[in-house]
Amino acid sequence: MKRFGHQRIRRRGATIVETAIVLNVALLFLLGIFDYARFVMTRTAIDNAVREAARYAVVNTQTLTTSDIQTRATNCLGGIRLTNMNVLVYKADLTTGANLGAWTDASLSDGIAVEINGDFKPIVPTFSLLPNPLRLVSKSIMHSEAN
Repeated sequence: MKRFGHQRIRRRGATIVETAIVLNVALLFLLGIFDYARFVMTRTAIDNAVREAARYAVVNTQTLTTSDIQTRATNCLGGIRLTNMNVLVYKADLTTGANLGAWTDASLSDGIAVEINGDFKPIVPTFSLLPNPLRLVSKSIMHSEAN
């Protein structure tokens, strides 16, 4: 009987070691899934922010400044911050999206673009399979409604 109890204790120690190894891998895998979900949420928020800021710019070309549009885009992100984030507002070519100058010079039905670019840093880059950092760029071009 003592021998059976001794083996049981030794096996119990092995179970704890195995559990610790498997639990670490499982938690890192779970963090990778959370990190990818955070990336998708950030990407969606940036897309919505540029669309909202572009809409705000095309209906207010005569009354707003570039910093007003940049503030609107930043506020629409809902607290999401990217490293090296940059918000650009410019008059754009509707076919290529190229920068044609100041957005306030856009006349009726010219393109106005709002672009946000920045670096997304994953929490666990190895297990989420995302590069560290991941460059995100989102642009929205709309027709100006200015007079």
